[in-house]
Amino acid sequence: MDNPFSQSKLMYKLYFTTLYKHINFFENFFPEDVLGISMFEIDSKTIEAEDSDIWGFEVYYGENPIKSFLIKNLQNFVSENNLEIIGDINFVIIEDKDWVSEYQKQLVPICIGKFFISTLSHSHQCPPNFLPIILEASRAFGTGDHPTTSGCLELMEELSSFDFKRIYDLGTGSGILSFAAAKIWSQAEIWACDIEETSIEVAKINQEFNDSKINFYKNYSDASLNNPDFQNKKFDLIVSNILSGPLVKLAPSICLLLNRTGKLILSGFLDYQMNDVIDAYKENGLEVKKIINKNSWITILAKVKIN
Repeated sequence: MDNPFSQSKLMYKLYFTTLYKHINFFENFFPEDVLGISMFEIDSKTIEAEDSDIWGFEVYYGENPIKSFLIKNLQNFVSENNLEIIGDINFVIIEDKDWVSEYQKQLVPICIGKFFISTLSHSHQCPPNFLPIILEASRAFGTGDHPTTSGCLELMEELSSFDFKRIYDLGTGSGILSFAAAKIWSQAEIWACDIEETSIEVAKINQEFNDSKINFYKNYSDASLNNPDFQNKKFDLIVSNILSGPLVKLAPSICLLLNRTGKLILSGFLDYQMNDVIDAYKENGLEVKKIINKNSWITILAKVKIN
């Protein structure tokens, strides 16, 4: 006889596409007793979410809801609040599976230069002489597959012959660039910050899998980059993969932290934003040595201009 109290072997999913600006409204519409709600980006022209970005929205139920009633209520909610659903509202039945296993199967390791980026379950596939970077937690930006991340990794590898003693990763996200730095310059003192608490949490989780000693800390967008713990230290390498606006705003502070012989890697912006970023750093005494363009995403290598 089946156990009447056992969890259902089926799940039910309602899903649709909407705009990023409507996400919070839809979150509030669905009751707290649903199994879960998932939101994910489908189309965006920038790293940071914009109101007009297209997002997917999924809601999971443990018991079969009345489909017609649920969809009608959702449509009324959309109409009453001037929201938008792009295309159809879909409803499917999902068979019971080991979802962690299924997710892990879909993750494919990435090789960028001599870096092998993967989850722990794929780490055994790392080729000889490659540097493994393990990313288990992924709620923050930086998995290696974005052109800005790969551009930064390529430039860091090009600089591997330099003996950097102190490195700063501004806008660390998942921590990927810090882990790459620790692999190349194992004796370096590495600092990494982000304005998002989630990013620091994720980076610290990933740190456990990469056996690294990185000083991760939460920074604030309107705060000075001169962390009191730096004690007037200068950095041999600064890497910042964020957005053009913050990069321009922080140019004076970033340049003050760079050694006279140091290197600077900047990314996170598109080709039409490049001149604004370059001009901001030229005004603060730097010169561009190399530009990488990957699908219109730009990564720049710069250094202090010696007169």
